[in-house]
Amino acid sequence: MNTVAAPLDTPLAQRLQFDTQRGEVRDQDRRYLLIRPDVLMGTLRLLDDDMRACVLAAFAESAAAHGRRSIQAYVAALGPDAGDALLDLVRRTSPALGWGCWNIARRGDGLALAVANSPFAAGYGPAHQPVCAPIAGMFRTIAETVLACPVRVTETACAAMGGDATCRFVAVPAAQGVLA
Repeated sequence: MNTVAAPLDTPLAQRLQFDTQRGEVRDQDRRYLLIRPDVLMGTLRLLDDDMRACVLAAFAESAAAHGRRSIQAYVAALGPDAGDALLDLVRRTSPALGWGCWNIARRGDGLALAVANSPFAAGYGPAHQPVCAPIAGMFRTIAETVLACPVRVTETACAAMGGDATCRFVAVPAAQGVLA
């Protein structure tokens, strides 16, 4: 497998290395997995409400913790004052990973995220609660990196709940307490 790092301005689809001999997909040292969203999110449908809430919370935490590795690699390549460049890179990278189309904007002291075509909402189907926990977790890591402080993230609209086809999230500094 080619281990030479492609520059970040190279589209992710071109940076991914498909090693069929080893059965893996990588972007440098970060391994990815292709899985259908209905298979992944269908697992949650099999759980009772309490267990589902616990798994969604754990999913968000895992996405935040493990997604941090990708974000740190991006920041290392972009430089310490990467802020808006990181947001643009995430906007370009998310669709290539199948995470929908992301639009992140600064909003007051925080960030707002709109995700069109969330694979998690689509894979789950109709829901009574937000189901895009992996996006919330990843967004938390991105927001903490850009805002340089702990943040709280909430999903304010989920396409799985009907109404709006766009999932919406807001991240505010944790010190503010209340999410808008």
